[in-house]
Amino acid sequence: MKPLPLFDKNSKFSKSLKVFKKNLLGVPFLATFNILTVLILGALSVYAKLYNQGDGVERLFSDPFNFWFPYEGILTGVSEVLWCIPVAICAFTFGVVRQKDPRSRSAIFLFFSALLLGVFFLDDRFRMTLILSRLGISSKLINLCYGSAVFLYGVKFWRYIKTTPYLPLVAAFLLFAISRFADPLHLRNQGVHAMLEDGTKLLALLNLALYFWYVCHHEVWRHLQQREER
Repeated sequence: MKPLPLFDKNSKFSKSLKVFKKNLLGVPFLATFNILTVLILGALSVYAKLYNQGDGVERLFSDPFNFWFPYEGILTGVSEVLWCIPVAICAFTFGVVRQKDPRSRSAIFLFFSALLLGVFFLDDRFRMTLILSRLGISSKLINLCYGSAVFLYGVKFWRYIKTTPYLPLVAAFLLFAISRFADPLHLRNQGVHAMLEDGTKLLALLNLALYFWYVCHHEVWRHLQQREER
């Protein structure tokens, strides 16, 4: 007896629903982040509609592009891409390495590296230090907190760092320090100021990206070799 078309459609719908649930729940945080993003966008849409703020919401998605100077901000964009590389690969490699031993030195090092660099990236991208200083929190206090975090990070993981080619990592943090203290110098020459602040930061990010690319590649390769030996 042939199945009725209605039941056949319901069966296909049920299978499609199962596949959808499997994909949605199979990727960690996929459902949570999608729902949260939809709620935020929905709230912005309602706000724009109720208070006639469509232009303000549109500015949130506007392109940082100057028609007359298309090269404007290009090195800033490169810096942001370089920021994302070590954060992403450290987080990814931590997820791979922790499957074997969540408390291994390399896994903990990669986790705190991703966390520390992620905080620095958010501060740089969203100007958190500037915003907090406008709210009355001293920028010197913020810099002291960041410096203390880097110092504790270095002390905690120095034994592991010594097993890696650590020169780019040390150079990167020294360059970050130079970049961080460029503003208090109040240099009159804009070109020199840009090179001292943004140029050193770009060089630091390049060294960070190359260092963590090497370290993460080495850890993933070692993890794969250990799995093959089993």
